[in-house]
Amino acid sequence: MEIQRITIMIDKIELKKTWDLFVGENGFTEVRILGKFQYSGYFKSFENLCSQLEPYTEMDDEQIYFVMNKIKDDCYARPQCEKFVKSPKATTKDDETIIRKWLLCDFDPVRLPNISSSNEQFELAHKKAQDVFRFLKEKGFSDMVVAISGSGWHLLIPVNIPCNDETDKVVKDFYTYMGSVFSDDKVEFDEKVYNRSRITKLYSTYAKKGANLPTNPWRQSKIVYIPKELVPTPIEKIKELADLATKEEPQVLPNRQRTLYNNNAPFDLPTWLNEHAIEYKIETQGTSTKYVLRHCPWENTHSSIKEYDCALFVDANGKITFSCFHSHCKNKTWMDFRLFYEPNAYDRPIYVPQPMYQQRQYQPQPKYNIKEELPELGKKWLCMSDIQKIDLSQIECVKTGFVELDKNIIGLNMSEVTLLSGSNSSGKSSWLNTLLLNIIQQGWKCALWSGELRADILKAWVQMVAAGKNNLKPSNYGDGKYYVPNNVAERIDTWLDGKFFLFNNEYGNTWQEIFHDMSELLKVGCRIFMLDNLFSMNIDLLEGDKNNKQRELILQIKDFAKKNQAHIILVAHPRKTMSFLRKNDISGSGDLMNAVDNIFICHRVNNDFFRAGAEFFGQCEIQRFQGFGNVIEVAKNRMYGIVDLMVGMQYEIESRRFKNDVNENVQYGWEIEPTQSTMAFDNNVGSQQQATPPQMSSQAPQMANTGAYDNNNDLPFGAPTGDDAPF
Repeated sequence: MEIQRITIMIDKIELKKTWDLFVGENGFTEVRILGKFQYSGYFKSFENLCSQLEPYTEMDDEQIYFVMNKIKDDCYARPQCEKFVKSPKATTKDDETIIRKWLLCDFDPVRLPNISSSNEQFELAHKKAQDVFRFLKEKGFSDMVVAISGSGWHLLIPVNIPCNDETDKVVKDFYTYMGSVFSDDKVEFDEKVYNRSRITKLYSTYAKKGANLPTNPWRQSKIVYIPKELVPTPIEKIKELADLATKEEPQVLPNRQRTLYNNNAPFDLPTWLNEHAIEYKIETQGTSTKYVLRHCPWENTHSSIKEYDCALFVDANGKITFSCFHSHCKNKTWMDFRLFYEPNAYDRPIYVPQPMYQQRQYQPQPKYNIKEELPELGKKWLCMSDIQKIDLSQIECVKTGFVELDKNIIGLNMSEVTLLSGSNSSGKSSWLNTLLLNIIQQGWKCALWSGELRADILKAWVQMVAAGKNNLKPSNYGDGKYYVPNNVAERIDTWLDGKFFLFNNEYGNTWQEIFHDMSELLKVGCRIFMLDNLFSMNIDLLEGDKNNKQRELILQIKDFAKKNQAHIILVAHPRKTMSFLRKNDISGSGDLMNAVDNIFICHRVNNDFFRAGAEFFGQCEIQRFQGFGNVIEVAKNRMYGIVDLMVGMQYEIESRRFKNDVNENVQYGWEIEPTQSTMAFDNNVGSQQQATPPQMSSQAPQMANTGAYDNNNDLPFGAPTGDDAPF
């Protein structure tokens, strides 16, 4: 696996966003660089910060932070005023911080030290941040800033709290409570960031922990959501949660030695609550179970108080704690609560009889119920005359738009699954974008999940393919670069609206989420689905080891395509290979190769193609593709048994479009009249006829906003809201 090499420059747009939000026109802050050495600088000037910061962005070990709270004006006069000083004698301390402007909620995936998080770990932190965002909003907290820290996620709560010992305790107890409720074995809610002079990631800079690998990449920290109005959360709201922090329970000593008694036996809290007729409801928070009690025992008149205002917490180790919102209950513990209902609870030992040896009982394996032959299912074993003859020419299929390919495989059959692979820079994404537009041109609707590409980048690429070379304009960035003019882009968007649906990656990469949405898209007539890339999808919720999860995934995909008469195109990256790419080099279990109906491999025609390809196909055969930009190889076609078919493709560099020949100029539906918008694909190749696509509603499904800023969304950084919100 190769280490990713990236050139990192200052992202002034993101940095200015951070500066304006946290520092402002008349403020100043300390920026600190930590790595092999420590550097510190105090800055009032944004331009000075940019120029001073630039030499440090190329260091492989530096992490760049800033002080997010208001510090004493005198600190600005230190030697590192408007410049970075190596190994400074003094940096900002807690007693030099005078007002807390922010409380940082830091969600960091649990992993080995000094490495960046994987994509799966990063998404777990994302989900945890969503949970806490919703929880705090329900508790009356003001809207929060949301940011990516690099390996995890941040929530920043706007506050305006003067710094003193009393408020310090409230803040620390708040973090203690939140950590006890929301930390688990996958993601930690960092309880250690409560100090006044807390430094946090300078958003816009990169988090560089360990090697920059595709599996554990360096990521840019950035702000992804800023509320329209920043309203400080009152300290009273913070104190309400701080008062719920775990109190140290008093040690209960037995009144006599218990030699035959088990002092550590787990206490059955639900049974005890039921025995004492205590009304409660159960909630799960992190690794704790919360028993929310309908009434506080120390309130005499139940009718005069708010219900469900106290609770018992049971953590993962079975420890029980009591919390109540009433001021006179702040010092009450679980021991006090139990003694209220059971005054002699700690006066008598609890006898636990010693277990006697019992012979192990082996449970018989569940018996499989043999299905009886049913009329609605037909015969179990069929004779030839029982099977209805099928006319292969009537199988519903969609043309790819590539003449030589369609001539041989006829098209992509409904109810089948196609696998597309190819090495880096082989043209997979561009070929897929061209295929997508060719399919839409015929009247079909398509949906694409791209787990690796930003929505705005993918949109730009699709627009370039749709526009074609003749409609592009030269870019100011240099020779060989082009862009789609606004008037053309708008017409392309109008044409594709209601026909092309792109999954919003802010909703994550969990297969169950995508699978659910594919079913919803069927309702608006979408039957072509493209999943790019299969192995960036989170399948952790499927059962078994890695191979079993992949097997279950492909079986669900196959079943979906068959039941819904859909065609699904999967993209999978190959393993690292120095030879000519073959289907056995594609990542994944053997079940994937066996289950799919078609396997296409995209090759780029270059020196490596001619050198390595000659070993498999011979020099004469491989030389046929001189003059082509790319080759699509059919490595498997179940319907007609085609293998090792090589189809040459022309690649139009300006538009990123794949073409049948260099002179081809397909006009997609956005630039021709609706009555002329059918591509001139040869539908009479061989004896096959392409089935007419079904009539489809022009009503577009209500898909999510693909932008990072959606101020109308209750959860502004990617989680769905309403009944299906994952809370």
